[in-house]
Amino acid sequence: MNDNLDMIYGIHPVQEALRSKKRNVTQLYVSDSKAGHRAVEDIIRLAKRQNVKIDRIDNKTLDRLTRNANHQGIMAKIQPVKMMKLSNAIYEADGNKKDLWLAVDEMTDPQNLGAIIRSAACLGFSTIILPNRRTVGITPAVYKVACGAIENINIVEVANLSAALTDLKEEGFWIYGADMAGKSITTMDYASPAVLVIGSEGFGI
Repeated sequence: MNDNLDMIYGIHPVQEALRSKKRNVTQLYVSDSKAGHRAVEDIIRLAKRQNVKIDRIDNKTLDRLTRNANHQGIMAKIQPVKMMKLSNAIYEADGNKKDLWLAVDEMTDPQNLGAIIRSAACLGFSTIILPNRRTVGITPAVYKVACGAIENINIVEVANLSAALTDLKEEGFWIYGADMAGKSITTMDYASPAVLVIGSEGFGI
């Protein structure tokens, strides 16, 4: 595989990547066992309209390429997720008084991070902040669990989360910490713009 490209798999992630057109999909791999499958055929039509190279391969080969992941018979090569600089994200958010961001601290489980990204997009968060160390990052497994939500949310990468939160506070953001005994995200009345900080699976914030 080309190290300069990301690999994504699964019907929803590949479909959303093609629909959003935010990143260039360069190649599509389709298992011959999925011939005639409606959702897969819809993806193939989208890919053809964007002149994406399409390779039909056997399921065993697709298993090998995805390291036996739950690929649903489809995989794509795509440009990597473009990580935003914090300063650029703050500039884009300027004037949006209702902006909600999520900061994820030291999360190492790709399943958890993918689910959090998916939920954040559904709840209206515009931006996710990830430290560039001791965090799983945007892997194919994260992308699969996120079900394509990564295409609809900004991802900011920072070297120091504490420093980033200080910068955001100085820019007028309110900082909130998630806690198991706290209020529900869906019912809480935020002062905004706001950043919600959630911690790792084992240690919290």
